[in-house]
Amino acid sequence: TDIPFAADKATPRGLTHLPDSVEEHLQELSVKARRSGGLHSVAGTMPSGGSKSVRLSVLSFILQSKNLPGAWHQARFVLWLRNNGLEAKVRAAIAAAGKNFEKEIASLYTSPVLTQAVLDADPDFASDAKKARETLRAQFPAVDDLSTPDFLKAVREVLAGPDGQLPLTIIVLDEVQIYIGQSDERATGVQDVAEALCKQLDCRVLVIAAGQTALAAGTPLLQRLQARFTVRVELSDQDVETVTRRVVLAKKPTAQTSVADILDKHAGEISRQLAGTSIAQRNADKSIAVEDYPILPVRRRFWEAVMRAIDVAGVQAQLRSQLRIVHEAVRAIAGQPLGWVVPADFFYFQQAPSLLQTATLLKAHHETIAKLDDGTPAGRLKQRICALVWLIRKLPREASADIKVRATADTLADLLVSDLAEEGASLRKEVPLLLDALTADSILIKVEGGEYSLQTRESSEWDALFRQREGQLRNNLATLTQKRADLIKAACQTGLAPLRAPHPNSLSKETRTLRLHFGASPPEASTDEILVWIRDGWGDSDAAVLADSRKAGTDSATIFAFLRKDSSAELEAALIQADAAASVIADKGHPGSDEAREAQEAMRSRQRDAEQRRAAIITDVIASAKVWVGGGTELHGLEFRDKVIAALDTSLARRFPKFSLGDADLTKWRAVQDRARKGDAAALDALYYKGDPEKHPVCQALLTKVGTTPRGRDLRKVLSDAPFGWPQDAVDACLILLVVTNHLRASLN
Repeated sequence: TDIPFAADKATPRGLTHLPDSVEEHLQELSVKARRSGGLHSVAGTMPSGGSKSVRLSVLSFILQSKNLPGAWHQARFVLWLRNNGLEAKVRAAIAAAGKNFEKEIASLYTSPVLTQAVLDADPDFASDAKKARETLRAQFPAVDDLSTPDFLKAVREVLAGPDGQLPLTIIVLDEVQIYIGQSDERATGVQDVAEALCKQLDCRVLVIAAGQTALAAGTPLLQRLQARFTVRVELSDQDVETVTRRVVLAKKPTAQTSVADILDKHAGEISRQLAGTSIAQRNADKSIAVEDYPILPVRRRFWEAVMRAIDVAGVQAQLRSQLRIVHEAVRAIAGQPLGWVVPADFFYFQQAPSLLQTATLLKAHHETIAKLDDGTPAGRLKQRICALVWLIRKLPREASADIKVRATADTLADLLVSDLAEEGASLRKEVPLLLDALTADSILIKVEGGEYSLQTRESSEWDALFRQREGQLRNNLATLTQKRADLIKAACQTGLAPLRAPHPNSLSKETRTLRLHFGASPPEASTDEILVWIRDGWGDSDAAVLADSRKAGTDSATIFAFLRKDSSAELEAALIQADAAASVIADKGHPGSDEAREAQEAMRSRQRDAEQRRAAIITDVIASAKVWVGGGTELHGLEFRDKVIAALDTSLARRFPKFSLGDADLTKWRAVQDRARKGDAAALDALYYKGDPEKHPVCQALLTKVGTTPRGRDLRKVLSDAPFGWPQDAVDACLILLVVTNHLRASLN
């Protein structure tokens, strides 16, 4: 209609920037309007029509566009007054009585002032006030619906000018999807009204049904309307962004350079935000960054993703909703200096009331977040962190929709930054500390991948049970001591398990096994193993271990090790938390709901974190171990294993003093055996030493050692024991030699 503004007579068409094609259509519309009944516009939101009848709802919008009451029976009365030249008199009489005409019309059947005003204006209307009220009720009855012919007749009566022509009229019906809902009756009503208005009013009426396109494809009842609304206009994300930039985010040309400079200055901070996600900074962002400021393109995409996730009804997809969000976001930081941007958590606080109404946001979560703001900067930041955690956890995780944004410390810090110049570094230090505090207070729970989530009723129950088990374990010192000892023992065995000790300078490559002994009591002596006696600071001191190594003397082959008591409190806490979490998971069993599964996932994450901390502390304890050999000589190395390896040469030499080249370490013995097994005559001859085995050096050594009358089993023991320590295959080969000799045959039988 292009009605001029009263103040400066400017017109809407003169103030807007429209495409040429649209301008041409509007000019053509104005030309056609002069040849017909002019231009008229009607608009209304269908759910607010105030009637169950589609025809009465639409009629009410048309009536109000002509400054008539929205109710048809009241509008008919006003039209009767106009048609009979009584309206001015009745209005004057009501005003003289100190009343308002519109308010009295609302009480059409009961208002004594209105009844008397009608009688004064038309004495023939009724004999008295009582009869007048009865006549009003009978002549202008309230109706629940109108037939289509009556509806069209009413529309003509209201819209037609003095010459009877209908103006070119546009009727905009908003929220049609919400109004129809799942009602087949309403869908049919909208269809009939649209058809009647467009076809039976001289083609002077254009009907526009507006709503959320998010519902169009998924609402079967709307399918039947598509034939009635042949021209479809859908706003894309680009359209919405264009409108918000031109309406809310528009900047003076003189300011754009300053904005560009500040964004370039802090390009590093901007580019690092949400790196690695699907909505991270893109090359195309540079062309829109100035237009979007003070909203960063990354955060705009984050908001859009959150809106799609929480707005299942499509309400927030509406242009006006996004305009409102952007407008309030900009207004919130309008007083800040250049370089400030809208933080991502603003969306939560702006949308919280509507999210509560739709039950998207649980009241318990809202109250928890609200209470965190205790008036201190830390309290306010905790509140903002939890608000962001709630938003991020609403994002879909399906492969097709996942934007890979997770509620981790780094992501939360990225989205919280307001001051590009100052806040980035400080927030990335402060946020992890506050997350730990919120987790300790059972407000947040840590789930898989270092992500955080708000506690639910189910997770609170899991957490309460965890706290109970934690307290029980803390008071059970015996269990803690045994658990710590078992873990240290297992870690030492894992670190040294593959280790076997080869004799130094041994051509036969014979190796010895290590036997680890733990505890304060000395180990039992071993004939063929290297002993490693390991004690720790929870039961002994390094001075005591050193004293024992000195006391053992330089002939002792035992290796002495001491593990320092490092990070004792932290290790105890990790032990307790890991076992408590494992106990809760075992007791709760298989989860039966989404909340229970999330609680289980959080408890598993807590268990893993505790186990990782526990393992790291034990690893450090073992790595810092001290190692001595008998006599008090300390061995050095980077790791515990290196120190033990360094001690082995000394221990082997002490344990097997005669295992040396030409004595026990028979350098060519295995080669001779292998050749003999293959039938090599020379090798067999060597074995028998030309028929006189007693002259063989090995036999000579044996006869000297054991005498002439050993039993076979005794001989095996002698050969295997220290200080000879011969390999078993060498022992067996020597016995073969002895068997073929006459000298020992009788005794071996």
